[in-house]
Amino acid sequence: MKKMSVGMWINCIAVILAIAAFCVYSVNIGGEGYYKDAAVSNLPLFALGAAAALALGGLLSMIGKGGKIAELVSGVLRIGAPALLAYGLMNLIAGRVDGLGYIYFSNADVAKEVQTAANMASAQTAIWSMGLLGAAMLIAVIAAFFSLRKKNA
Repeated sequence: MKKMSVGMWINCIAVILAIAAFCVYSVNIGGEGYYKDAAVSNLPLFALGAAAALALGGLLSMIGKGGKIAELVSGVLRIGAPALLAYGLMNLIAGRVDGLGYIYFSNADVAKEVQTAANMASAQTAIWSMGLLGAAMLIAVIAAFFSLRKKNA
């Protein structure tokens, strides 16, 4: 714990947010409402893959063995993870935007039928998963600018 720098803490927050986004997404497709069983097939791969890349990059940096190659691999993983999160976010938005528009912006006659409690809850969890993925992506980008190890004093 004493070896962990600010960059490592920011990296850990990004990992937690990516996993939380996946969990909220899983609730979204598993719960009742508009998006029940409406899986975005590659989102688990991107969200969990990015979390694994960030964790592995941090682990390689903490171990410190392997020299330049381990440092290079860690850097590539830390740069690739936000790209995976961004791509997952774009896919999730593309898969949910029509439904969100239908639920929130239908005319008054259709809105009475569509804006049920289950559909509104489903739409809200979709928005939460998008927000968490976006936050994880931004924090992973910020973490890439910081060193993962403290400098020896």
